[in-house]
Amino acid sequence: MVHNIAYVGAPLDREVKGVEQLPVLKIVYQDLSGLSEIKGVLVFTSKRGIISLRMSNVSIRSNRIYCIGEQTAHYLKKIFSLDCKVPQEQNTEGLAALMIGTEKSVTIVGSDNISKKFIDKIKENGIKVKHIIAYKIEENTSVDYGILDRTGVLLVGSSKSFELLHRRLGEKLKGKSIYAIGKPTAKKIRSFGYEPKEVFDTPNIETIVTILATKR
Repeated sequence: MVHNIAYVGAPLDREVKGVEQLPVLKIVYQDLSGLSEIKGVLVFTSKRGIISLRMSNVSIRSNRIYCIGEQTAHYLKKIFSLDCKVPQEQNTEGLAALMIGTEKSVTIVGSDNISKKFIDKIKENGIKVKHIIAYKIEENTSVDYGILDRTGVLLVGSSKSFELLHRRLGEKLKGKSIYAIGKPTAKKIRSFGYEPKEVFDTPNIETIVTILATKR
């Protein structure tokens, strides 16, 4: 049975058996009530953009919507009863590839920390971009890093999460088994001199924990 795995990232929606949460990030939802509604071709880079729209009672009027992954698509369907296109490779690279050659203008609903590489790529391919900042990602200064004294396995959810983790702990991360969610996260981990044991393409924590269980 898996135990003592620490998930490093923004707070999860629920407790996951066998996982301790290390929420190094906090989500600050923005007041979007001045928008009333959004329309056109929409792009959601996470479920939190959808949650933010609902919190501000913003309606959606769109015939074509793109979602970065299945979880985001699930929230769109659950909250707004709308469907969206999901790339086979569920990350910003796959999302860009899905839109290029098809769209001329999109409105991206996401955080203040959307990948510049992603934005630049779609702009370079002739797509006009409007960016709605639905939430901000900030450091959680009250997180208890003592959790890491109880675990040797880290599952890192984002590039910014690892950057903060390394800033706070530095050399104490040596000897830990580090797993990454997404290629950008893996790239950031390598930039600090660590090699992820494995890189998972989709952020399904329950599935990842099941996979890790077979490795222990």
